[in-house]
Amino acid sequence: MDCRTWIYSAALLVAVFGASEASAEDAVAPQTPASFSPFDELRLGVFAHNPINDENAPVDASFEILTSPISFGSNANPWISAFINPRLDVGAMMNTGGRDSYGFAGLDWRFPLIDKLFFEGEFGGAVNNAPTRHEVDRVDLGCHETFRESGGFGYQITSNIDVVASVEHVSHADLCGHTNPGLTNFGLRLGYKF
Repeated sequence: MDCRTWIYSAALLVAVFGASEASAEDAVAPQTPASFSPFDELRLGVFAHNPINDENAPVDASFEILTSPISFGSNANPWISAFINPRLDVGAMMNTGGRDSYGFAGLDWRFPLIDKLFFEGEFGGAVNNAPTRHEVDRVDLGCHETFRESGGFGYQITSNIDVVASVEHVSHADLCGHTNPGLTNFGLRLGYKF
């Protein structure tokens, strides 16, 4: 997926959600704290490792730390407010079978939906340990530096605990050459907000 597709998708999300008139009681409250916290939420997860290009190592463990939202402003519409106040994230997707793993950092947007449901999207960069030449049971990603995109739906179990079902993808958008199969993982993360 190229950069223009992500920009169009983000604009569409803002337009669709911005036109909605949901009440504050019906949506997960946007996170706009008064002060910035670099360690606001910890997430642990389990993912199906790249079922599209099987590496015979089906399970990934995920670790992620998120900051509180960066406060760029506020808006009466909770979806616009969520869009202009993303969180920073840093983490890792580690394959339990010694295959392709990566560390990542980027931005995280959390959009309230209905009641305790929310949609979450992440975009940033990643660094992987994939081979840059063909190896048996390994995916050649073309280079070690890639983009990372993630999207999913979550449920806020309590004010401190949420669960997010998501799909995430890493690839280099053909910036490192034509070898670009990417990695796509599907899974669940459990988050604890401090």
